[in-house]
Amino acid sequence: MNRRVVVTGMGVLSPIGNTVATFLENLKKGVSGKENTEHSEVGGYLFPPLFRLKDFNSRSHGTHLLDPFIQYAVAAAEQAVADARFDLKAADPYSISLSVSSSKGGVSTLDRLGERLQRAPSALLGARMYTSAVPNFADQWIARRMKIKGPAKCYVAACATGTAAVIAGFRMIAEGQAEYCLAGATDASITPLMLGGYQNMRALARKDIRPFDKNRDGFLVGEGAGVMFLETLESAKNRGVRIYGEILEAANGQDSTDPILFNPKEHALSHTLKVLMERAGITSREIDYINLHGTGTKHGDLYETLELKEAFGEQAYKIPMSSIKGMTGHMLGATGAVEIMATLLGMQEGFIPPTIGLETKDPKCDLDYVPMTMRPHTITTAIKISMGFGGHVATVALRKV
Repeated sequence: MNRRVVVTGMGVLSPIGNTVATFLENLKKGVSGKENTEHSEVGGYLFPPLFRLKDFNSRSHGTHLLDPFIQYAVAAAEQAVADARFDLKAADPYSISLSVSSSKGGVSTLDRLGERLQRAPSALLGARMYTSAVPNFADQWIARRMKIKGPAKCYVAACATGTAAVIAGFRMIAEGQAEYCLAGATDASITPLMLGGYQNMRALARKDIRPFDKNRDGFLVGEGAGVMFLETLESAKNRGVRIYGEILEAANGQDSTDPILFNPKEHALSHTLKVLMERAGITSREIDYINLHGTGTKHGDLYETLELKEAFGEQAYKIPMSSIKGMTGHMLGATGAVEIMATLLGMQEGFIPPTIGLETKDPKCDLDYVPMTMRPHTITTAIKISMGFGGHVATVALRKV
């Protein structure tokens, strides 16, 4: 089967908004969710400024005893179902699937309870840690609360996890494994261990994320979740609900040469983009917008730029593109799902989200990154790019319906 798959619901928790409406408004305005401090304190240690969630109340969802990554996933999933105007009670629970993942799972719980377990070993505490730690437990908690019994998948692909999760959900609907799917990702990795690791890798910026800027020096960490409700085009039309856009096709790639850096000679991204275009049956001239990975690292932004030129040739200079990480921070495993949502909102509202932080253009990064201010633009066909440590590449083609 090869059924057409569309997005009819969205749920988002992000540093620039915990509802779709607020997220959209701040995307248009180019608002930064970064904490207004020189340093952020985590566990008694100082790190570069963070992009934390604001005004999120887990008690209102009854999830406050769970790890934040699960709290965020549940809240975003509930939003997505409500936004899709879907009646869970009237649906066959076996017809609904799940593909909600995380790049790391419950690292906050491990950080908070690890020393306690070492001091006083307890089977009960160990079980509590385990059930709040493993990435697939976000799926499990959503299924439990919503009485969902269909297939569940949980792909972990570092910072490409969110896009990989949406791809898995797309495949389940397209292939007829399920009629509906909640797909997306969640991440709550603001802990001393994770931040210290990124710091020692020299991946963190000192103060600001500056994607494709001459003075870029790394990313800053964000948190949150993005979950979408997927169904067939036929189902959405029969239900008479809003359609944000269609997932045309997807493609994954791999660079196995280094745990962290992508090798320009391997062409993992450009090869994956060419596969995506062939599967989707589109040409580079049809692409109206590309949502980039764009983390603000010296190597990563240059690699992405070079690979776009390799994939699209001179046409790469004519395609507007942007990274929203200057607004949301790098939401790690959740970032791809949230950025797909940003792309679809731009498609619906007729604008390109800006690349804030891009003030001084790097001569080697010379494409159209829509710096600083959003641009009114008609988007019919768009591409989302995600990459992750370990060499993961995930790409999705989207189209307005």
